[in-house]
Amino acid sequence: MALAAEAKNTRPRRTAVGSSRSGRRPSGLAAGISGALIWGSAFAVPVMLGGWNPVIVTLGRYLVYGLLSAILLALGGPDLRRVLRAHWRAALVFAVSGNVGYYLLLVIAIKAAGAPLADMVIGAIPVVVAVSGNMLAPAGARTSWRRLALPLVLITAGLALVSLLEIGGVHAYQAASPAEKAAGLIAAAAAVVLWTWYALANARFLGRHDTVSPAGWSTAVGVATGAVALAGLPAAALAGQLTVPSGAHPGLAALVTGAVFLGVVVSWVGTMQWNLASSRLSPALAGLLVNLETVSGFGYVYAVRQQWPPAGQLAGLALVMAGVTLTILNGRRLR
Repeated sequence: MALAAEAKNTRPRRTAVGSSRSGRRPSGLAAGISGALIWGSAFAVPVMLGGWNPVIVTLGRYLVYGLLSAILLALGGPDLRRVLRAHWRAALVFAVSGNVGYYLLLVIAIKAAGAPLADMVIGAIPVVVAVSGNMLAPAGARTSWRRLALPLVLITAGLALVSLLEIGGVHAYQAASPAEKAAGLIAAAAAVVLWTWYALANARFLGRHDTVSPAGWSTAVGVATGAVALAGLPAAALAGQLTVPSGAHPGLAALVTGAVFLGVVVSWVGTMQWNLASSRLSPALAGLLVNLETVSGFGYVYAVRQQWPPAGQLAGLALVMAGVTLTILNGRRLR
């Protein structure tokens, strides 16, 4: 995804870069898979913290991410601080689009429409990223649409099947009015648009600044994310969004634990893995791998509920997994 500019090089050099990129692809695949599996847990934690306001969960997550990043920045030496000084505007924009704004919309969607339905809508992100990234890539860097067609069809069909069953109330996870589910769908769709832009813009940034490491950029964006979360505290307080619910279940200790897990593991580690995958894989391959976030998130949610998904939804997930598996198997050819 981040190597689109290589298409402008001469033919001999492109061959050399392609060889280097092939050598880096296995680590990119591993990073993309592990990052997606980590990100999937972001769907389960709000379910476990269902008694708490989504704004509190979101701010808690990103305050922890920001604090960890600030500590790493202080310990990271002048090079890391130089990265933040040089690119603080990009870090701030990505903090909103890829973190605070995106996750707030996601948590609102989970609360309004239910985690599985929100998960399935968010699951459109990999398809949108893969298609958009491939369309926007220079001609020499695009993946063959013929190679993308079957994975895209399988994944889209699987997501559509699960979503239609949920919207229609067939084995629905959450009993809610159509209006509530529609509001949740709107929030989830807005999250898709926001994160798709972030994914493509972040990949372009890493491609243009190859001296910025994945871990260093995760830290820089984390500092900006913490600043955004801090700035949002007064507004959230004035809007009455920070009120602790009476007899909240689970309690404060669970909220702190959930926020620490989301901030450290899901945000910092997950983002670092995504940055690595973005810098080493094509838009199509990196985008489609994020479907593992959808599948794992769906599984984590039902594990928290100690339930098995109904047969229809399992069939949809099987289609998604078939598309992801085909993508991985074809990984060497998706350039």
